[in-house]
Amino acid sequence: MSESATQSTSASLPEVLRTDLESALASGKLEMPVLPDVATQVISASSDENCDIKALTAIVNRDQSMTGHMLHLCNSALYSGKVQIVSLQQALSRLGLKKIREMALIISCQSRVFKVDGLEEVIRQLFRHSMAAAVIAQEVARMRRWNVEEAFLCGLLHDVGRPVVLQALVDAAKRFKLTVTDEALFAASDEFHCRVGADVVHNWKLPARMSETILFHHDPTAAPSAAQTAMMTRFADDIAHWLVGPRAVDEEAIRNHPMLAKLNIYPEELDGLIANKDKFKLAVEAVA
Repeated sequence: MSESATQSTSASLPEVLRTDLESALASGKLEMPVLPDVATQVISASSDENCDIKALTAIVNRDQSMTGHMLHLCNSALYSGKVQIVSLQQALSRLGLKKIREMALIISCQSRVFKVDGLEEVIRQLFRHSMAAAVIAQEVARMRRWNVEEAFLCGLLHDVGRPVVLQALVDAAKRFKLTVTDEALFAASDEFHCRVGADVVHNWKLPARMSETILFHHDPTAAPSAAQTAMMTRFADDIAHWLVGPRAVDEEAIRNHPMLAKLNIYPEELDGLIANKDKFKLAVEAVA
């Protein structure tokens, strides 16, 4: 959908809902998703390179649901290795602190953030798309020898504002007793998701560079200090649409993507990414 078409469709959102959303954003009163306590502690502890593995294991074990999900992820196609992981301490020793932080955010996003009443299937597709973007961004970062964890999280969280915007509008429509078309809701999420997503990441106390990347991932050259990661995230976003949707993107569009030259991705490197599409899909399906 073109920008003008999006703006036109977004204008069909009832004015009272638009005003309500803009007011909540301006006042800082938009309800933001809160990470589970254990996830918050894991992110904080794993940011310390001197973190004690036994202490971190004890933190995760306080939440049996997260423990189970982490062990499942450890042995999935996303993190798979030749040795079966049977305990959290083994997972920490083998995968390291950064991967545990990744998993805490994946689990939290899937269970807490990508949830909108009445739009369950659409939101499930959005989460699959975000996982695909994470996997692709990670691979691009490996190719360029950039920060792989940062790339993965930028891909995972690039659309985290969408379910937040959608839930806010669904709730407001109920308060005002209005019926709103899905088309108007989705157009509004197009318009506001970058700003809201950046706020979510900021509230979760993740690096400022990540928040900036999310804010500018549709307009990477405007990013003051994170243009590189914003360009990578935009590229990963479009490849993810090609892989798993929900927007239709064909291979020709990927091969002529405007970010290829800016990211110094050579034709043979792009061929490798495209050839690995089934591997990337398998990693996504293992989680979502």
